[in-house]
Formats: sequence, structure tokens, C-alpha cells
Amino acid sequence: MSQPQRTPLARFEDIPGKLPESSVPGSVDFQTLADQAVEKLNNLTPDNVTESVVWRDLLSFTGTYRTFNSRANVVNTLRDLRQSRRCSAFYALGSGVRTERSLSDISWCDVDVLFDVQIDGLAGKGRGIVSLACCADGQWRIWMLRTWLECFEGHGHPDVPVSDGIIRVDSGNSASRSPNTDYDVVIVGSGQSGLSTAGRLKALGIRYVVLEKRPEVGHVWASRYESLRWHTSKHYGSLPFGHSYPDEDDYMLPAKRIGAGHKAWSEKYDINVRTSTAVDAASYDAESQTWTVRASTPEAQQTFTTRNLVLAIGTGHLTPVVPEWASPEKIASSGFKGTILHGSNYKNCTLFAGKRGVVVGTANTAHDVAEDMANVGMSTTLVQRGATFIFPAEWLHHAEDVHYNPNVDPAEADRISFTHPNKIMRELVNRAVFAGIKANPDRFDALEKAGFKLDRYGDIYNNLYVRFGGHYVDIGASERIAKGEIKVTSRPVKKMYKDGLVFEDGGELPADLIVLCTGFDHDFRKDAARIVGADVADQMDDFWGVDAEGEVRGHAKIAGHPHLYYHGGDIRMARFYSRFLALQLQADALGRPLQPYVG
Repeated sequence: MSQPQRTPLARFEDIPGKLPESSVPGSVDFQTLADQAVEKLNNLTPDNVTESVVWRDLLSFTGTYRTFNSRANVVNTLRDLRQSRRCSAFYALGSGVRTERSLSDISWCDVDVLFDVQIDGLAGKGRGIVSLACCADGQWRIWMLRTWLECFEGHGHPDVPVSDGIIRVDSGNSASRSPNTDYDVVIVGSGQSGLSTAGRLKALGIRYVVLEKRPEVGHVWASRYESLRWHTSKHYGSLPFGHSYPDEDDYMLPAKRIGAGHKAWSEKYDINVRTSTAVDAASYDAESQTWTVRASTPEAQQTFTTRNLVLAIGTGHLTPVVPEWASPEKIASSGFKGTILHGSNYKNCTLFAGKRGVVVGTANTAHDVAEDMANVGMSTTLVQRGATFIFPAEWLHHAEDVHYNPNVDPAEADRISFTHPNKIMRELVNRAVFAGIKANPDRFDALEKAGFKLDRYGDIYNNLYVRFGGHYVDIGASERIAKGEIKVTSRPVKKMYKDGLVFEDGGELPADLIVLCTGFDHDFRKDAARIVGADVADQMDDFWGVDAEGEVRGHAKIAGHPHLYYHGGDIRMARFYSRFLALQLQADALGRPLQPYVG
């Protein structure tokens, strides 16, 4: 048996990458600049790039997700890969140049480029963005390059749906693939990740099926708390192939509309989903390189065979975590007379109107539940366990709306904004957010005066990509905390008693309803083991967190075991990476699986 794959976790602070300390002069001939950018890229020399240049590639040159830093590394690696991939000359897409800004004091110019490239025997169409900064000596140099694979020429496009249902990949074309499997890909789960991947696979003509244990697509949202809504915009959360939600829908979609939108999208594009089909187990046969997936329906047992298995089962949100003092044994021995439940089982608090409510935790769900309680007149207290980063929703929406709006195709918005190296995006976001915090101290001072422990200059990228959450995108609860409508205590809980909680300092907090918004076990191997077994799961890479280049570990690529993939993440990440996961699966279906560059 091969050794388990474990990609070391890196800290963003240790990953190379910084913003250019420059701005675009008042008078620039943008057409000349665009021509110069393409010329510099086609004849790349050390003098054409900044010392701290960064290049991110998504499949087009590396066959995987890589980020390269430093002048020598970028110039030499791109030169070698251009030659080995038989890359064509870069040429400009259109004649426009975009000026991007983080704040008023820094800016740079972006030029869109196209190129052709051979990837493991397949003719690929690539696209990229070359970013130029005006340096201290007055010369324009490349400080950032982003390249990605658009499609394999002649084999469809992951952003363009098909309506004829024709399977364009002949499974018998390659001796490396079994012509006897039912599918090229079986996807477990029909959430944002599963549906996005399925839609892309259909667009590329790949044999696939989605297995969903719930009775209908979108039903998972019906199981969440009733007041849940996206804290991001509906345009940000679209599924592939355009805007998924109509104009009349709320900007921040409530759970029922999210679920209804998923169902409507799957019906519109005739996605092959088997609902009420719970996957019991999947086993891999190394000789035939195929998976056998066993599932249960209300009527019978079913078996599926497939070349590739994609686990889109809700990454890190399947196993609730509760404090030791709230274990079933401790609850029973305390004689607690009220109701206690984990946030994953919370629906509403209507029956507790006017009573005493306690929420343990201070991330997004905790704040939402606390607002629920306050809305029905409950005496509500948040029990805070650690300092919390607060991100005002209107700031987030302002940033999202630049690209994610009714006038821009979400796929194009993804290309412009989500292809950035993660370290660079982290620097951009933090620079803008920290400036906003400094300019609006009263908002945050009020929280601290109310007893809220504030991580004032928190790192949203660390929360999203390392901690798997823990922050609050403020859609209104912070003001209610500041006003005293929701109380806060940060005293550590010692135990429960018949009327509520006992703190380490001996104080008591009576409660009729306690909701534990204390998160989930994020070891995705444990979730995977329920399907593929412990031995196979042990071979899988760690999921989430970032590697030394700033790329998310174990995501949307081979997960450390042949023909096995994880796919998850936030709503935009699910949509964006599904296109690259689908292209990898298409290459495999064409008998030429991508070989990741590891240099």
C-alpha cells in the first residue's frame, strides 16, 4: 500500500507574494501598453518582470493548480513549460486594458491574453491576464501573471451548456479505460459542488450520474434553520451557465429560495440526478481501475460502476462538534430542564418566545440564531469562546458587486477575480478591509463596549481557507449587540445545571433554550471513510488549508488515491473549480489523464 499523502499546512504569512507599490500615471497610451505587455510575455526576460513577480496557473501549463514566485523561478519555469507544452505565441484578447485598484494609492494595468497549448497530447485553449506595474524607473514590468485552461479544442467548453444530451466521449477509445463501466464519473452529493460539476461534465459530453440521498435536489436547504440566508449576493452564488436567480429574488437569498433555485437549475439543464439514493459504500479495484458504488433507494439496492468518484458530500459539515460539558452524559447528569441542541438541528425558536435563550459561539450561524431569539422577544445571550472577526456585509457586497452583478456573466467574473493567487487576494482584501476598519472605529468600539471580544484586524482569508469559518459577516446582529438587545459573555463554561449554565467563576446563566453553534469536525477523511472505507481514506490528502504556494490542499484534483476527488468550498469556489475538475475528468475520459507538473 502506498504511503498516505499529506501536504503540509502553510501560513499565509509565510507564503511569498505582495502587491506592487505603484500607481498608473495620469496619461497612458493603453493600446501601446497592451502591445508591450504581449511582447514582454512572448519574449520573457528577467528585466521584463518585477523581482517579486507571481504567476498562478490553473491546468494550462502545469496540469494542476500551482503558484510560482520570484523573478528567476517564474521566468525559467514559464520558459521551460512553454517549450514542453508547445505553447503558441500569446496574443491579446480584444484591445482593451483594465486598470485595477486596491486603494487610491496603488493601481496597475491588466491585459487579457489568449494562447494555444498542448497538454499531455490534448490541444488546449488557454487564457490569461498579465498585470503590469509602473516601476520606480518609469518602466512597465509584469508583476503578476494568471493563466488557465479554457477548454480542450474540439471537445466542448465547460462554461457552455448543451441541450442535445449527446455523449461526445467514446469510452472505447483508449485501452486504459474500461468500456464496461456504467459511468465515467459518479458524483456523491447534489449541493453547489455536485451540481456545478455535473453541469460541466454534461457540457463536455462525459457520462456521469449524481447520487443524492435526499428526496429532491435542494432539499438540504430545507433542513437548515428557517432564517438562514446567504450573507453574500445571489449573483455571487449562481450555478454555472449564467445567473441562476431571477431579478425579483432577494439580494441575499433565503434558504428556501436557494434550494428552489438548485432544483430549478437541475431541471432546466436536465442534470442526471438520482434522488433518494444513499451511497452505502464504494470500493476500488486497482486492476481494472474502476470503482463499484453500492447505494440504497426506498425500493432496492443499486450498484454503479465508474472510472472516477467525486465526493461532494458537504466538506467538513457532517459531524457536529459539541463541548465536553455538553456531552449527552453530562446533559443527563445535570438534570437540565430546558432544551439544548446543536446548531445543525436548530430550526426556529417560535415556541420559546419571551423566554431565555443562550447561543454558544459567535460565528455566522450563532449570530443568526441570536437574532432569531431577539426577534421573538427572548432574553438572549451569546457565550463567546474567543475573539471574533467581524466583516461588515455592506463592505463585502460593495466588493462583490464590482464583478458579480446582473451585467456580467458569473463565469467571466470568476475569470477576472478568482484567478488571482490566493496570497495576492488576501493582501488585496486585507488592505481594503483594514482601511475601512480604521476609518470607522465607532462601529467596532461599540461592540467592545458591549463586552464583545473583537479580533478587530482579523484575517478573512485565514478564516475561510484555514479555520473553515469562525468569523461573522455582519448583516445586522452587531448593532443589536451594541444596543444591548443581544447580551454577550465571554466567561468559560464549566458545566450545566438544572436551569442552565455554570461558569468557571461560579456564576450562573439560566436558559430555556441553548443552541450550540460550536462547529463541525473538519477532518474530511472521516467523512470520506464512511463511503470509501478507512484504508482508502487514509491515503487521501488533507483537505482545506493552504500549501506553501497558497493553493488549497486536496481540492478538486486527485485526492491522494487513484480516481478519487474531493470537491467543496464556498459557493463561488464550488462553481469556479468545478470547471477545472470537469476538464481533468474529461482528459481522463479521453484516455489522456493530466500529469501534474511537480518541478
